[in-house]
Amino acid sequence: MRGLLHVLALLVFCFTSGAAFAEKPYVREDLASDAIRLEEKLKKDAVPVTASRPVEQIRKDAAQRFLRSDAKGALPLLAALITANPKNSDPWLAYAKAAAVALNSDDSGYYAAVESAYAAAYVAYQRASTPSEEASALNFLGETYAKKELWRLSLNAYRASIDKLDIAATRATYQDLRERYGFRILTYKVDSDAASPRVCFQFSEPLARGKIDFAPFITQSGASGAAISSEDQQLCVEGLKHGERYAMVVRQGLPSSVGENLLKSADYEIYVRDRSAQVHFTGKNFVLPRVGQEGIPVISVNTPKIAVDILRIGDRSLLPTVRSEDFLGQLGSYKAKQLADGDALKIWSCTLDVKPDLNRDVTTAFPVLEAVGKLEPGVYVMLARAGEHKIATTTSDDDDNNAGATQWFVVSDLGLTAFSGSDGVHVLVRSLASAAPLEGVELRLVARSNEILATRPTPADGHVRFDAGLSRGTGGLAPGLIVATDAKGDYGFLDLGSAAFDLTDRGVKGRSAAKALDALVFAERGVYRSGETVFVTALLRDSKGVAATGPPLTLVAKRPDGVEYKRAL
Repeated sequence: MRGLLHVLALLVFCFTSGAAFAEKPYVREDLASDAIRLEEKLKKDAVPVTASRPVEQIRKDAAQRFLRSDAKGALPLLAALITANPKNSDPWLAYAKAAAVALNSDDSGYYAAVESAYAAAYVAYQRASTPSEEASALNFLGETYAKKELWRLSLNAYRASIDKLDIAATRATYQDLRERYGFRILTYKVDSDAASPRVCFQFSEPLARGKIDFAPFITQSGASGAAISSEDQQLCVEGLKHGERYAMVVRQGLPSSVGENLLKSADYEIYVRDRSAQVHFTGKNFVLPRVGQEGIPVISVNTPKIAVDILRIGDRSLLPTVRSEDFLGQLGSYKAKQLADGDALKIWSCTLDVKPDLNRDVTTAFPVLEAVGKLEPGVYVMLARAGEHKIATTTSDDDDNNAGATQWFVVSDLGLTAFSGSDGVHVLVRSLASAAPLEGVELRLVARSNEILATRPTPADGHVRFDAGLSRGTGGLAPGLIVATDAKGDYGFLDLGSAAFDLTDRGVKGRSAAKALDALVFAERGVYRSGETVFVTALLRDSKGVAATGPPLTLVAKRPDGVEYKRAL
């Protein structure tokens, strides 16, 4: 009811003043766009009203509607008042307040009415001619945003209102909201499991950007020379030590990017615990050289034992595995159990003893060839977890999101390189140990359907070309995989469906490979008048760049109306 009385008071002064439309400090591009659409809508809504009665009568009728608490019925009347004098701020603010109370939250048009209230209040502010009118419009925006719990928008509007006219009640409201919902510390987190631990404070708004020194705003005891880093809404104190306690103060005045500083200092007692027991591998590289390798490096922290399981996925199940989203990824317990119960076979399990060094990474080489012995064709998966050995593939389903340490690998000396051209698929095989070409390696071109398209042995230069017809298959017959084996049992594979190397940033982009015939056609200039003769030059070459003299050439020209002209060259 109080909102309706405010609107009624505005109606009394709807035509007391006009407003110049000037650039103002409070700018909202989204509301400006909404305001344009709203003004067009109000012009349409006002047509039936203005056609039947004079403007003064419309104002009186609108006032009567508010006396009867009929804000919804007053909206078209206010639209007519706005259309009659669109540069006047008062009817815009009256419309905004009416739209805000016209509908209940259960009505279908409620959210549209609220958006209209925001836009109308923004127009009222932009077209206000006095600080009092500007402050009233901004105060309404702040109040409405607060009701919707849009705290940042509310605070910005209230602050802009105070800048225009410092009213005690508005300032009290703003200060209360600022203390509860303004720039503040939300929480903090101690990153104890990192090799170099740190504590990070999370703020409600982004920190001040640019070359800002945040070190004066962090005081600490128990740490000397700690570095301060910031990113977006996070401020971190680096260089802490495990097992230590720190007293830290985030000081009042720390700047933000929203024009507010931290109101109060905050004290924290920080304890950096020892790192939890964990195991991980070095990366996603999965080809382990057969010659000169010392095993798979396993990195552990604060654990004297590592449980290890090794699974093998056979050659015939290789293609779907390579194309799955799990390939080269970390497997949780549930995924590992699915793999062990499906396409994989567990071939080895053990507990690996290590010598832990408190809170430090310890690297232990797992001797694959000594432990497993002869490696059958396929890809292998090594699963490692901290602690005594247990069957890592039979843990509960609840542990699925806890990805264990997973290393995919093959042990091979076969280095495979493939590239495609108009003449087929070329494959080069070289030794990973010596880089020398390998002779006598059997290469299989496997289709996406897992069918073997062709088999070729490598000659002395290690280069094999599969015919062009095999590379043009579609669907299940499209090339999917190159599999290599030799007489010694060495095994390797190359996925033809993975992303090729992009060398365009190395200055060797080149041009597309030429087809059977490659034509370069150009005219001596680009624009012609009607009736002029066009001189065309054509160069025709084969795929090797040799001039082609046999095929006839026909020039086809098309006019804008679709008529075509053809002439033999």
